[in-house]
Amino acid sequence: MVVLAALNSTGYKIVLMIHVLAVIVGFAPLWLAPVLVRLTAAGDKAAADGLEVSILRFSLPGIGIAGILGFALAGMSDKAYKMSQAWLSISAVLWVVLLALLFTVARPAIKAFRDGDAAARSRIMIATGISHIILVVTLYLMIFKPGA
Repeated sequence: MVVLAALNSTGYKIVLMIHVLAVIVGFAPLWLAPVLVRLTAAGDKAAADGLEVSILRFSLPGIGIAGILGFALAGMSDKAYKMSQAWLSISAVLWVVLLALLFTVARPAIKAFRDGDAAARSRIMIATGISHIILVVTLYLMIFKPGA
């Protein structure tokens, strides 16, 4: 019963709400990236600005905060959720992979694409596509909690 009390506490629910909001803020721009890439390739300067702002200023911080809050939720769960559980440890690894992908592939590709490097377009599309897959897998893990 103590575990259920921890998961139902107001503090836990507030952190959970901010965690979900950070996920939305972080991933929403990644769904728009392919459209912005196409518009930028067609010469739309506003789309180029939107691409850079949405991914670099919203996705990276949002996804970073979401992961940190995920660790906080595990810590606040009164041992209901432990990093030794498969769903949580795999989610943590996917979070690190996603951040690395966005920092090392998407971010430089966006800057190169804005500077006229047409080949960077495919790197942006691949990075955002992989990010979509990571989101779906992580959502599955968070909802079904295999190994819990």
